[in-house]
Amino acid sequence: MTMVSVPVRRHTDEILQKLARKSGEGLPDALDRIVEEARRSQMFTDASEAYAAVAADPAAATAWRAENTVWDVTTGDGLPMEPESPDER
Repeated sequence: MTMVSVPVRRHTDEILQKLARKSGEGLPDALDRIVEEARRSQMFTDASEAYAAVAADPAAATAWRAENTVWDVTTGDGLPMEPESPDER
């Protein structure tokens, strides 16, 4: 594994050290986990923003639902369709 040095502020280093100790990880593993959590969080934020943009545009929302209907037939598992939201149950 290749390592690089990254300058961080003392306060950030102290926080990273505490988080690593609390999780029982070494600093590189703790930092890997923290960065991955941030990456995933950003991915979900981006997806939520994209869904909100589609929902705000009636034509796009209609097209999205129509495309989902087309793709829903590909499941082929024989199970009944689940409602899209708890409100539809």
